[in-house]
Formats: sequence, structure tokens, C-alpha cells
Amino acid sequence: MGKSELQSAEEKYRFYKDKRNEFREAAKELKEERDMLRKEREKLFEEMRREKELRDSIVKEMKDHKGRREEIRNKIRKLVAYARDMKKGAGRSIETKLSHVKEEIKNLEYNLQTRPHSVEEENKIISKLRDLRKEREKLERDLAEKKKLLGEVENVEEEIERLRSEERRESEEIKRLYEESQRHHERVMELSKEILYLKEKIQEKTKEIEKLNSKADAYHAKAQDMLQKIIEIKGEYRRKREEEREILRELEEKSKDIDVDDEDVDRFLEILKKKKRIRYP
Repeated sequence: MGKSELQSAEEKYRFYKDKRNEFREAAKELKEERDMLRKEREKLFEEMRREKELRDSIVKEMKDHKGRREEIRNKIRKLVAYARDMKKGAGRSIETKLSHVKEEIKNLEYNLQTRPHSVEEENKIISKLRDLRKEREKLERDLAEKKKLLGEVENVEEEIERLRSEERRESEEIKRLYEESQRHHERVMELSKEILYLKEKIQEKTKEIEKLNSKADAYHAKAQDMLQKIIEIKGEYRRKREEEREILRELEEKSKDIDVDDEDVDRFLEILKKKKRIRYP
């Protein structure tokens, strides 16, 4: 082991450590870039959440207007039917029909109670009464609904026109809300694409970071191995120096007991060096 071996080990150690630090720094920069991408993605998530809430709120409002429009349309259909019946003559009105049915029921009941009938005739009258009573119930419901529908309306045609104007306003509002909801929906779709793109970029950065960390770890392991080798080399140097000091101490002790001149000491040391008993780093 010589000094050149220690120098070589130290140079390799510095090289491995520099490469490790280089990859760690590159990984750190990529982590910062990834963190920025994540923050940007969080902002987009928040914006998309707001856009979805707005869109859903508008859709709910639009459904309410659709329900209102359908109610108006039902009223229009009923009023139109009522107006048509009125034009055909009072004889076809609900009130007239109900009056006729009641009168017929009254006559049949009187007939059944005051005149003799065969069983067959009686059954026919009872069956007809049953049908007439069902018709009466239906007409009474229709009449109640008509009165509720008309309320205080004095002119059916004017009410129909008013309702049609209201229906058009509801339709226009539905159209406006639909277009607004579509704008928010399109923005949600755009944000979704941007978020997906950022997700892919974050994944790419993560893979690059993992590769850099792997390389940094490999050079760190090499640096640690080389550091251990440097420690071993220096330990060997210390051991050799300790041997040298021990030999010198022995020479010093011997020089006290015998008369040895400097030239003899130098020559003795030279012999020890050649025999590798003494080795300087």
C-alpha cells in the first residue's frame, strides 16, 4: 500500500460523492417542479368543483322552470278544450251533461221504485243506474277541476293567451339556463383534460425523480465503500508508523547501552527500510 493508493481512493471518493450530490440536486429540482404541478392541479380541481356546483345549480333551476312550463301547458290544454266545448254549444258543456245525467238517474230511480218490473228488467235498470252514477262522479270531478282551473277568469281566450305568453317566457328562460349550463359544462370538460395532463406530467416527474434517486443511492454506496477503504488504508499507515516508532524506540534504548555513532544508526535504518521493517507513507 502506497501513498498513490490513498490518493486514488480519495479521488474516487470525491468523484462518487460529487456525482451523488449532482443527482440529488437534480432530483431536488424535479421535486420542486413536481410540487408546482401539484399546486396547479389543486387549483384546477378547486375551479372544477366550483364550475360543477354552478352547472348543477343551473340545471336544478332549469328543471324547476320546465316543471312550471309543463303546468302552464296542462292548463292551456284544458282551457282550449273547455273553449272548444263552449263553441260547440251549451248542450255539450260539463254542466249540461251533468244535469242530464242527474235527471236520468232520478227518473230511473223513480221508475224502479214506483213500477213493477221483472227480475231481468230490474237488473238492467240497476246496471244502467250503476253506469250513470259512475258517469255522474266523473262529471262532478271534471266540473270541480274546471271551476278550480277557471277560478275568477272572466275571459277564457284572454287567459289562454296570457298563459301562452308565460309559457314562452319559461321556454326562453329554459333556453338561457341551458346555454349557461353548457358553458359551465364545457369548462368542466376543459379543466378535466388539463388535470389529466398535469397528472401525466406529475407521474413522469415522479419516475424521473425515482431514477435520479436510484443513481444517487448507487453513487452514495460507492462513496461509502471508498470511504471505508480510505479508513482502512489510513489505519494501515498508522499501524506502520507505530511499528516505525517502536523500532526507533528500540534503537534509542540500545544506543544508551552501547556506543553507536550516527553513521551506524543511519546504516541500520537503511537496512531496515530495505527489509520493509520501516515504511513511510
